[in-house]
Amino acid sequence: MDDRSKMMKMEYHAQQKIDHILTPDQAASLLQYIELKLQYHTCKHNHRFTQEWLEQNISFMQHDAILDELENMGGYCDCEVLRNCYEDYEL
Repeated sequence: MDDRSKMMKMEYHAQQKIDHILTPDQAASLLQYIELKLQYHTCKHNHRFTQEWLEQNISFMQHDAILDELENMGGYCDCEVLRNCYEDYEL
């Protein structure tokens, strides 16, 4: 995605006033966790590391809603969560 496209997407999200389940700090922690794990392991095209982070940091009751939200942002697996999710948080 080029800079202009990213800018347009960020502006769109700002206009929509999207409220994510995870706070910016939680989202940053999740992305850092996935990035660290993917340095040593390949993506298996699932949410293995995302689910590990959720189990360690978030109430079980919210896991399904968060996974649904990630998929709605284009995060269908760990590497896609890292690339596509929480762009509007400017992390």
